Amino acid sequence: MASDRIDLAELYKFDEIYWIPADRPSIPSEASVLSEPEPLASQEVELPVATLAPQVEKETNSTQDKASIPSGPGLQASFVEKIVTEPTAPHEVSTTLPTVNCRLVVVGKINATEKERLQLVLSASPVSLQANDWQILEPMETFTLDEFVDGTHAQWYVFLGDQIPAWKEQLSEGKIISRVNKKVYHFPRLISSLKDSEKPLKLAFWNAMKEIVNG
Repeated sequence: MASDRIDLAELYKFDEIYWIPADRPSIPSEASVLSEPEPLASQEVELPVATLAPQVEKETNSTQDKASIPSGPGLQASFVEKIVTEPTAPHEVSTTLPTVNCRLVVVGKINATEKERLQLVLSASPVSLQANDWQILEPMETFTLDEFVDGTHAQWYVFLGDQIPAWKEQLSEGKIISRVNKKVYHFPRLISSLKDSEKPLKLAFWNAMKEIVNG
């Protein structure tokens, strides 16, 4: 009888086998565990797709940009040269001398201030020139000094300020030169640029004008 006794501790050592179904805890079966998706695995699959998308787009844009520029050293040089060497509008150069219907021609780059000052000087007595007695012309590089003076039919020529280098070599600064029936005078300054302290220059111009007109 002693050998047939069962120790209670040994009986309940594995008490799970004595549980009734209502009390048994819900333990997931192997089939349900195997059927559930693994979130980590899905994320590991999606990450490379997300990171590769911008790279594909960047490579596509880079390919399009490269396609817009000609490849090869020769083609690139011709492309740049085409952009740089755009045709420019030709500079208009007069090949015809202006018509002169007055006695005095003032030659130079005369602005509005200089013209007003000349009007005061030339209209004063004893020079006493009217507005239709003189006119202003700009230097013309397409003609020599002789062609300019002989081709314009005035009596007196006053060259004011800086002149064309080729003309300047033939002009005598501050002196009146007689050319057949014409008189040519070169004054190196504009009248409006003379200061009050430069009265000798003002007087020299005034005396030259009196000599040219009344001499």
